[in-house]
Amino acid sequence: MTFRYFKIFVFLLGLTPNLFAQTNPFAGQWINEKYYNALMKTKSPMKAFANYFQSNIVFTKQLKGGQLLGWNFHEGEETVLKPVGNGYELWRTEPKEKIGAITVIEQDKKIKVGKESFVKIKSTDPMICLEEVLFEGNYQLNGKPVRFNANGTVTGLPNIKYFFPKCDFIEKILPFDLIVLNKVKDAMTGQSYIYEFKDDSLIIYNIDCQEVDSDSKDCLKGKKGKEKYILKRI
Repeated sequence: MTFRYFKIFVFLLGLTPNLFAQTNPFAGQWINEKYYNALMKTKSPMKAFANYFQSNIVFTKQLKGGQLLGWNFHEGEETVLKPVGNGYELWRTEPKEKIGAITVIEQDKKIKVGKESFVKIKSTDPMICLEEVLFEGNYQLNGKPVRFNANGTVTGLPNIKYFFPKCDFIEKILPFDLIVLNKVKDAMTGQSYIYEFKDDSLIIYNIDCQEVDSDSKDCLKGKKGKEKYILKRI
């Protein structure tokens, strides 16, 4: 299954060295709180996904730099922080317009940008979210330890070293939560599976594919197949 990840745009040309030294008080990645809460409740990125929403913001360490505002975990736009009085506002660059004032709700944990609230996660990589928020932890497979890490690596699964859960459901071809597993760090060449969190277990299923795209080889129509892994969370 081909995952589409949005590109990060950074515009740092023309900035003087002293501006780089100014620390950004919001540095890090912030996830839309409504999405985060829905994800925690459903354990399903597909169910938590909204039709069109500000999914995440990645603030750089420098105050005067390109800040990424993500939409639907599908694409992103360049934004800038503007000091206003004792606070800051987030502005888009094209066209130049204010997105919203930034209010700190809980220091280094929760902020509000305009009407939307965001919670902070550890990862600063805009392509890493579900790995940390949903999957990270220790599991058992047939009594043997398995570890899913926040950086997208996994140990304990035979011939598997990386996992790529799908977070972008703009193009919802298969109506399931999907994950790619691979022995190399490449989502494009890995094997796609369906997964679900059920009670205290992560269940990964094969995809019973009924229609395949002749060019991309992606599965266009399919259903949940046999269980591949039943991982008990510990």
